[in-house]
Amino acid sequence: MFKKNIQDLVRVQTSQNRDIEKGIILDRNERVDSYNSQTFKKILNNISKNSLNATPDISSLYEKISKFHNLKKNNIYITQGITECMSHIMFSTIKNDDEAIIMYPTYPMYEVLFKLHNVKYKLWKFTNNFELNISDLKKNITKKTKVLFLVNPNLPIEYEFTEKYKNEIYKICKKNNILIVYDEAYFHFGSKSEISKINKYKNLIVMRTFSKAWGLSGIRLGYMVANSNLTKYISKCRSLVETNSLSFQVALWALKNKIFQAHVEQVKKGSKFLREKLKIYGEEFHGGLTTNAIIIKLQNKVLTEKLRSYLARKKIYIRTGFVKPIENYVRISLCSPKKLSIFFNEYIKWKKRYIKHKSPH
Repeated sequence: MFKKNIQDLVRVQTSQNRDIEKGIILDRNERVDSYNSQTFKKILNNISKNSLNATPDISSLYEKISKFHNLKKNNIYITQGITECMSHIMFSTIKNDDEAIIMYPTYPMYEVLFKLHNVKYKLWKFTNNFELNISDLKKNITKKTKVLFLVNPNLPIEYEFTEKYKNEIYKICKKNNILIVYDEAYFHFGSKSEISKINKYKNLIVMRTFSKAWGLSGIRLGYMVANSNLTKYISKCRSLVETNSLSFQVALWALKNKIFQAHVEQVKKGSKFLREKLKIYGEEFHGGLTTNAIIIKLQNKVLTEKLRSYLARKKIYIRTGFVKPIENYVRISLCSPKKLSIFFNEYIKWKKRYIKHKSPH
């Protein structure tokens, strides 16, 4: 009755029991600063009274997204977050004996979905210097390789592919008939998109989300962009409708008001503040340039959990539990300098109390 690949899969619920109202949520790369009452009322005023009793017609959202990207509607496929988009791509393009490749470490749901779909996969691993070697990618490719998933820019190790690397990857994948899927969840924070190339490369898909720069993790909405043949084929995996009434109307409001701009600006200010503080105190850290997170190095993995536990008691939530080469790091989502200041002050208190701490320069 049970499928072994699903029965053997271990799922762990993260970020539970957070005090979202009074705490500081720095653990999931969400929008940390909540919307003010005035903005929230504006959002509610854009939701129809028929939202609950009728199945939504989301054609207007397709129109808005296509207009936003200056593309045709048949280049877009809307899904319930990037995660569902990933699942549909795997389900529709990878057969029983095929293989996929992902960067590692990256968004953990890739591995979860591979195991749920019983897909064989290989890891393109970061070096200890937080780099990816093309030679390592080539070693992973076989005749069975069908899809390469690239998170650009990546987290938890912030990494952005150069144009030279991208061109090399396109050549490799064209030669081996491999589908390239760019996950651009963090694009708006400072990287270059591949969306303009979807008609040039027939083996290219780009995924986007409303969760990060748009600050709307709660509506669980994403989409993919590709040539019309790919979107037509993969969109056959959709449910009755691609999303619900509330999510699609909030997304319409967000697109109309381009709310990502103010949020990105706030994150950039927070990044500048935290990076400067970390430098003053001689901390070893990485990131905060093309994503909305920074990782900070501690002496060992045990200390990362002690810090997480200490901050949780203060209702400040951070992410730990990473694998090599960042097993000794904690991740901090970026937000307003005001909230990051509260985090940093508690971080310094903890270091002074529990471990020998460097004096500021």
